[in-house]
Amino acid sequence: MAEAKKKKYKLKDPSTHYAEGSFSLAGDQEKELPENPSRQLLRRIQAGFIVEAK
Repeated sequence: MAEAKKKKYKLKDPSTHYAEGSFSLAGDQEKELPENPSRQLLRRIQAGFIVEAK
């Protein structure tokens, strides 16, 4: 059975970067969120700085 595809996220503005602990994003990089995302990371997503990659 195929594993459910997880959402990937990227920076809205690829000229910026975000780093926190072992999670980081830079440029056009796309990544899955860590298992337990921090409040700070979730706030960045809610604010629109980090968006779902399509």
